[in-house]
Amino acid sequence: MSKQSNQSKKRSDEVDVAPRDGQGRLASLVRRPATWVVGVILVALGATFSSGLQSLFAGLLPDGWSEPGSGIKVVDVDRKPLSGPVLIPSVASAKFRNFSEAAAAINDPDWEAEHEWYAAGRITWEVTLVGRHSDPVVITDLRPERTGPCTKRIEDGVLVDDTPQGEGQKIELKTAIDDAVPQLISVADGSAYFDGGTVTLAKGETVVISIAATSAGPTCEWVLEADYVDHGERESMTIKAPGDRPFAITGHRDDRAYSLIWSLSCLGRAQTPEDASVTDTPPGC
Repeated sequence: MSKQSNQSKKRSDEVDVAPRDGQGRLASLVRRPATWVVGVILVALGATFSSGLQSLFAGLLPDGWSEPGSGIKVVDVDRKPLSGPVLIPSVASAKFRNFSEAAAAINDPDWEAEHEWYAAGRITWEVTLVGRHSDPVVITDLRPERTGPCTKRIEDGVLVDDTPQGEGQKIELKTAIDDAVPQLISVADGSAYFDGGTVTLAKGETVVISIAATSAGPTCEWVLEADYVDHGERESMTIKAPGDRPFAITGHRDDRAYSLIWSLSCLGRAQTPEDASVTDTPPGC
């Protein structure tokens, strides 16, 4: 019985030791406040530093930078200045004081997005693309596609004759939107550019694709469809004009019988059809 009592006492002593040792360590820490204060600060700093790094890298890389299907981004879609006359069907939305104001308006993406207008006969669009992934993105095809059937030429409105005096600048690609199947043709050799040709974009690399579009008469609306390979997957995207609208073009009237014509030959005021028909410069120009 004495042996059992001694064993019970021993077990009791063992059970009591642990709490006393834990309390001792806690009491030791309490007696040394600098130790636990430093520990708390280090934990807080670690969390803050980690959060800061995440915020830093999130700020440097745009959303979707590495996601499949987002390997190229449209930076700009701009009408090239002096690339052809522009027809504004509504006279009320074409209240310009002089030719400079008219030319500035039709070359302003904000104005383009808010007003109805058509390229008259020809126009050059410049599309700027940028690569967004560490693995190169390969554009395998870029083609114009009409959004619906072409209609009759627009016969009236205000024409802004934004064309160069003399020969214009050389461009890379051209397309006749009123063809049965429009495609992008190389100006240099007349071949279909993307028949075997590609455009490769590394991360941060940009390319400007200049497209001269024409129509011999009909009014047509169209978009650009791009096919590309991103992370080994085939993807596609649609490119539109400013304001998320289709590109639009109509035929140009050679007789210039529009309501008003803003032209480089008459900077001070718009010409009437009668003005445009005379040989000499009309009064006030």
